[in-house]
Amino acid sequence: MKKSILRVCASAFAVAAASAFAVPALAQDAPVADEADTGDLNQIVVTASGKDKTQLNTSISVTSVAAETIENFKPSSEAEIFRMIPGIQVAGTAGPAGNSNIAVRGLPVATGGSPFVQIQEDGLPTVLFGDIQFGNNDYWTHFDASVANVEGVRGGSASTYASQAPGAVINYISHYGKKDGGYIQLNKGINYDENKVDLRYGGHITDSLYFHVGGYFKVGRGPLHSGYNVSDSYQIKANITKEFDDGKGYFRMLFKRADTQEPNYTGGVATATLSGGKVSNIRPLANYDGRRQSNISIFNRDMTVVGYDGTVSKQPLDGITTKATSIQNQFHYEFDDAITVDNNARWTDMSGAFANAFLNVAKASGVIGSTVNGGTVAEIRYANGPKAGQLYTGAYVNNNANFQTNIRDIGSFANDLALSGKFDMAGGKLTARAGLFYMNQKIAMDWHVNPALGEISGNNPARLDLYTAAGAKLTVDGISGYNNNWGDCCARSYDYSYSDTAPYAALDLDTDHFGIDASVRFDNVKASGTGINNTLMSDTNGDGIYDTTASGPVFNTPVTTTNAVTGGTVVVNIPTIGLGGTQEVFDYSRHYTSWSIGGLYKVSPNTSLFVRASRGGRFNGDRQTFSQKFKTDGSLAPAGVSPSVDFVNQYEAGIKTRGDLAGGRFSAELTLLKGNFKQSTFELSATKCGGAAGGCIIDAKYKSYGAEFYGTYQNGGLSLVANATFSKATRAASGSNTYSRSPNIPDFIYTVSANYDFGDLASFGVNASGQTNTLGDDGYVYPGSTTFGAVLRVRPIENLELGVQAYNLFNKYDLRGAGNVADAAAGVIGSGVTIGRTFTASVRYSF
Repeated sequence: MKKSILRVCASAFAVAAASAFAVPALAQDAPVADEADTGDLNQIVVTASGKDKTQLNTSISVTSVAAETIENFKPSSEAEIFRMIPGIQVAGTAGPAGNSNIAVRGLPVATGGSPFVQIQEDGLPTVLFGDIQFGNNDYWTHFDASVANVEGVRGGSASTYASQAPGAVINYISHYGKKDGGYIQLNKGINYDENKVDLRYGGHITDSLYFHVGGYFKVGRGPLHSGYNVSDSYQIKANITKEFDDGKGYFRMLFKRADTQEPNYTGGVATATLSGGKVSNIRPLANYDGRRQSNISIFNRDMTVVGYDGTVSKQPLDGITTKATSIQNQFHYEFDDAITVDNNARWTDMSGAFANAFLNVAKASGVIGSTVNGGTVAEIRYANGPKAGQLYTGAYVNNNANFQTNIRDIGSFANDLALSGKFDMAGGKLTARAGLFYMNQKIAMDWHVNPALGEISGNNPARLDLYTAAGAKLTVDGISGYNNNWGDCCARSYDYSYSDTAPYAALDLDTDHFGIDASVRFDNVKASGTGINNTLMSDTNGDGIYDTTASGPVFNTPVTTTNAVTGGTVVVNIPTIGLGGTQEVFDYSRHYTSWSIGGLYKVSPNTSLFVRASRGGRFNGDRQTFSQKFKTDGSLAPAGVSPSVDFVNQYEAGIKTRGDLAGGRFSAELTLLKGNFKQSTFELSATKCGGAAGGCIIDAKYKSYGAEFYGTYQNGGLSLVANATFSKATRAASGSNTYSRSPNIPDFIYTVSANYDFGDLASFGVNASGQTNTLGDDGYVYPGSTTFGAVLRVRPIENLELGVQAYNLFNKYDLRGAGNVADAAAGVIGSGVTIGRTFTASVRYSF
């Protein structure tokens, strides 16, 4: 487990306490997030809004999911939490580290990440762009005991109250300690190796000063039974709030320290029936069951990295690692009954790494006879493991890369300042708001991508080496080169800086029977930085012949280096290469405008109708680099050649209602929606580039329509929560008006949770998460499915709770999206499957 946690926490509390007491004693009832959402539409919306209206009385599509509801599902990733928010479309099978493709309202992910979705913590984004290459926004946020609820705003005001988020804003809102108490909970995998401690505590120091601290510690091999600890993480979050003595406001300091190592599951292999463009009857391959196995292996725990300064090292393939330290402060003050000022600021020091073995299923027969490092492949042999040196006779191989991205710096500074005034008008109140958002985002990374070969197995797959008919070895430890996979696109080192300055304004007229609001945002994004794109090839067979497109000297130099996993020394015979390749400088800016307008009709105190139209823009950040879009002076090519801003148009109408039903209380939200947008971005994957290595520009336009639903029901001990998203998403090539179904987006996705609380004795719940079929990039339609879970909690004595949770209770082989066909004749496909049946035991003591 990581060191010096107590020292970090003590320092945070010292800084927070000192800052709080330094504020003049002035007071207001600070927003409280310590009570679970009742589902009665009474909660004040604090995300991408004016922060002064309830869910019922705002004309935006917003859902708040309470922490208890999330815990009942026991999500296996952050993305599975997002599936509980209507409008969000994501598979959730990438694992606890993140790296999910997050779509929203039929707005697809053309490349990767979440280009139209922003993830926030306490009202500020964790990263400016949701689709940073190998730095997606779900790397940096981890749901834990410190979170009170997760609030999602789709469309509408997400375009004008946030930058780079025309699709949705998902906000993790902390407990603040307004309600005294907390708990410590021990979690233990029953049929898998994972141990986790969740804890939180908050309370009052004085009547106007209160605090909260929470987080988790986690270690284990995980539910896919890796051969070593793939999880080794902790996160501590703390905050302290000072309410001003005159009841006019508050000052809050928040602190976070995270040090995480978690696995990223890159898929598996399965067998299926293929007929008429449809995939059905999906089941595990004989030696690979993706429900309980993965490509993670004790025989592939590290990779040789050739640095751009000629240095050589062994780096661990330990999934996605993050280190983050942030200090945030929130200030709210009401100068009089009309004027209010809010400021939310955060400084973040953040870095990490993406180090993974990708998986792609290919026929072994396709490798035999190919040319590698100047030789013709005649044999495939085990490079390591118990069969080292023996002939490999498997029908399929993994021919994808080992990838290591060193995220040197992805830190940021963000500040959101807002001023609002409320004025009485005949029959209502007019609120005027003006704000200024600023964020500086650093993106500094080094990419190292080695072509690799391994066996297809879910049980610690070994590396494979290639030989000629004469017995000449063409690879070393399964590696055929260094930094040269996927053509010349992906051996990179860069240091970028982006700043977004965005003034915004809003007018809101609220009367007894209706409301009208309009808002506008002006984003000014400046980009600067330098990078180098370099392809390097090593002399893996020792014949003194190198293939390289890099400039600079090449030497065949034996290098002694340290194995980062074992600590031992290794000698690697590879070239030392001077810095060369394609160098890129950019220095440019873009200005664009987003707007939103909505109307609300209050049918009754329990029912409201709303309509909204919006146009939101998002800047295409680091995914434009090394795409031949930039001129030598650093400016971006004309917009007709390479658009740098994608605009999303959305139209929605909905109803929100609550009331009595069969002796209980219900709430329901239904939104009908329609949208369209164009996107231009650069794609690295040869799969999406028609097989071409080196990447390609994707230009397309999209249309979608559909509906979102979120409902709750409470009757005594019974509680029900359900959400569903229906969408028809289509796309057309740029310049074409022929639309066809968008890939990787199911028409229907849903979650349902039902729980019954027997009071002080026990509680029991069941849940389901499912979707309909999905079109893959390969043109095949993959079936949908549903997985079920259950939770039982028993309270034998006061304050003590014993629990058992089941995930994927019936062990369903749920692909939850598209795969790729590896061998149509044999029905072999690549797949990303939901984790199989797991049981987790917990012991919680509340105080």
